[in-house]
Amino acid sequence: MKMRSTRELAVLGLSVLTLAACGDGNGLGSNTPGGNNGTGGGNTGTPTTWTPGRYAADPNLPDSPALPLDTQVCKVLEASDTLVKNADGSLPASADPTPATYGGATTKLNNPDQARIQAALDACGAAVDAEVGSQIAQADQQAAAKQQAANQPLVNVGGASGETLSNPAYKGSHFAVRLVKSSSGRGNAFLSGPLVLPSGVTLWVDDGVTLFASRDVVVYDKAPQDRPNPITCGAAVNNPAGLPAPAGTVNAGQATLAGVSGMQNCYPLIRGNHTVNAAIMGTGSIDARGYMPLISSSSLYPTIRWATGATEKFTYSGNNITGVVTPKFSCTNTIAAYRAGTLAPEGTACDVVTAMGTATLTTPAVTYVVNRQATSVPSGVTVNSPGCASGTAGCARWVPASWWDVAYHGNKDIGGGPYSFQGNPGMVWLQQSKNLTLYQITLRNSTFFTVEADGVDGLTAWGIKIITPLLPDAANLASVGLNNDGFDGVNGSYSHLYTGAQISASSTGVKNTDGIDPSVANGPEHASLGTGSKTTSGSPIYFDGYVKNVAIVYNYLSPSDDNVAFKGGLPDPRVAGAKGAQNGSPAANMLWGIDGNRDVSSNRTYGITVAHNHDYNGHGLSIGSPTNAGVRNIHFYDNYFDSIYDGTNAATDMGVVGLRIKSGQARGGDVSNIYYDGACMRGIGSFLVFDMYYTDPAADPISYTGLGWQPPSFHDINVSNVRMMNIPSNKAAGKAGAGSLTFRGLHADTSFANTQSVIQLSMNNVVADNDVALSISNLSKGVVNIGSTDGSSQSKAANATLNLGANVSLLGQSFAHGTGGILTNTSSGAGKYTAPTNTLNLTVNGSDDAGSATDTNPAATIVSQNPKLSLCDNPASWPTFPNVK
Repeated sequence: MKMRSTRELAVLGLSVLTLAACGDGNGLGSNTPGGNNGTGGGNTGTPTTWTPGRYAADPNLPDSPALPLDTQVCKVLEASDTLVKNADGSLPASADPTPATYGGATTKLNNPDQARIQAALDACGAAVDAEVGSQIAQADQQAAAKQQAANQPLVNVGGASGETLSNPAYKGSHFAVRLVKSSSGRGNAFLSGPLVLPSGVTLWVDDGVTLFASRDVVVYDKAPQDRPNPITCGAAVNNPAGLPAPAGTVNAGQATLAGVSGMQNCYPLIRGNHTVNAAIMGTGSIDARGYMPLISSSSLYPTIRWATGATEKFTYSGNNITGVVTPKFSCTNTIAAYRAGTLAPEGTACDVVTAMGTATLTTPAVTYVVNRQATSVPSGVTVNSPGCASGTAGCARWVPASWWDVAYHGNKDIGGGPYSFQGNPGMVWLQQSKNLTLYQITLRNSTFFTVEADGVDGLTAWGIKIITPLLPDAANLASVGLNNDGFDGVNGSYSHLYTGAQISASSTGVKNTDGIDPSVANGPEHASLGTGSKTTSGSPIYFDGYVKNVAIVYNYLSPSDDNVAFKGGLPDPRVAGAKGAQNGSPAANMLWGIDGNRDVSSNRTYGITVAHNHDYNGHGLSIGSPTNAGVRNIHFYDNYFDSIYDGTNAATDMGVVGLRIKSGQARGGDVSNIYYDGACMRGIGSFLVFDMYYTDPAADPISYTGLGWQPPSFHDINVSNVRMMNIPSNKAAGKAGAGSLTFRGLHADTSFANTQSVIQLSMNNVVADNDVALSISNLSKGVVNIGSTDGSSQSKAANATLNLGANVSLLGQSFAHGTGGILTNTSSGAGKYTAPTNTLNLTVNGSDDAGSATDTNPAATIVSQNPKLSLCDNPASWPTFPNVK
């Protein structure tokens, strides 16, 4: 039987990685089922002593993960020969065509693989539990007994640590389910609805294989015992505090959505709860197909549709929408009728989708109605889009929304505030886990957050690729958009949102598709391990709900939202006494929900590391927006940011961000001891963003969080060895391709938290190249009801202290300043800051003078003396996003 050596990632320079070939040339072993059924062999046995190693290419990191051995596979599943990818990696529309009638989708076509994949995962989970479940429970009980005996009232009981449970003694001898190509034909794809990843099990997607998500919206809707409210998956609603749900819904009269993410109403594509040693691996890919129109296997299920060629027009009267000329949306049923098992009559007011608007609605505006007709739009509509007239057969009609349509409407059209609700499934969502591993896998076209890991001790994301949106060529066969007659749900275009906006690699129309989000859990739990979709282990395990021992390294990240986001709330796993002054107890008692210094495993230097990543599109390596549970001791180093910002074209700039901390007055907490060391950034819209007004107080009400006012505090933030650059094509064109620096702390508000909080930030070896036009900005979103403390009338306050250490040059060709003035440069050469009339509480200690006054290019001087910054000039430091077909 062919064996395989560990596949490692080698480092080129400081950060560029290559994959070392081994074994049969691709490091994957045989694809033949006979060689991988796991019926023989087994592992080599558990050593009597075991010590985790150290990854040689970066001694700060733990050992690299490895693909399973052939002998460790529980089950090999072959792709059906009816599912063959296009050359560009997409799934042909003919694989699961839009049914002729609504509700006509069938399991055979739209969800053929869910049952057999889940059966294999369940069987593997049961086998692992039978082999090592009792050992895990015993280790956890022993650890918990010691923690309880220590009687530390401010610390949650966590049981056995992730490091302890990573010992081979707690892993099954057969633990992987492997998805492979067909051995008898061309099949190389799987099509499945939601899957449960059991504890101890690895889902292995083989090279050249893609697991595609079913687009049957029905399979993602949660069972009654799992959903937080009766709203269906796929809904887009707005329910402000005090506003009852629309009349006719099951929860009519109740404001049930406050503080609830729409993702909680859907089963994610892959989920797991209370797991130990679970993993998703392989050089294949998983594609959530967020751009595809949704279909339904139930004629009763309420879905959103939009009218081709129609432009929605309405006016505001107070806070209500009136004068609707052309409703853009309809629904196929109401939530209330669906839950009752009936069909609502044509013309019934929709509750699955609310009226569009940028203002909070104080009363429901009935704008959208049930319309199940396939070839008509509302009466009186004239369709005049290119190539499509009202008399064109099959042209003026309702079109099913995609997940990205639902997300955009729920996130933007109906207000975008705290009560906007986009009922989209996440892609991978693991809750309360120890040792969750993502290795080499490609995750594409997510429908919501790509990877959400709540309350995890031991999260490793190593060498993975995340890209959303990735629209393959086959998605635009007709070379036309959704707003005209080229789309028919079978072989038309899926490259536009319903708004008509073209979806591109830098699209802001694809909402909330974060890359990797390590987040605190709701609280500590003592629960049985999830050993399958319907089974649990016999003995409960302790989970403390904190985030610790995280390594996000050597990845390629290009989402349409945060590349990485550490979320320290809104749920807070800490006991009341550990919340410090926020909960009335002494500040000295305060603990942090995300803490890189808590229980650090012996096989690494730092408890939380984000390093050697290549970032393309996205909103940055982030902390927040919720930080109420506290975030500290995170090390970001040697990361690359490469995008297309040229400072001139808002249509393509798309808000690309570098390093970011964000929070607000009702979700804030202590963020401290954050270390950024080594970053090359080029073509980035916002290089550094440290902002306590991510949402203004009116848009972040205490009724939403339920926590009261909790102002954030950002201090001991250390930024070193960062270079801000223009991209070569912009340099050649003479474009000033650079962005802004945002430092915005809290003023003492007159109507809200009434607290001033000043950001404290230190910078060393931070440079902007000479061809960069840089500005310090305060964002464009206004902050309401500010009582200024510096005599200004500005509503966009800085409130930051910048301590400039050695070798800081933020000049470039020019140093711009916003309205009212932030910093100005009036000298030549290296230049120094001069005090403007209105500093908006921005204090700069030190100078950006990098050398003598005669040095006309201080940035180049700094770079020449700094190996990390010089590495940014190495062409090998800027790889294109890898082929993910």
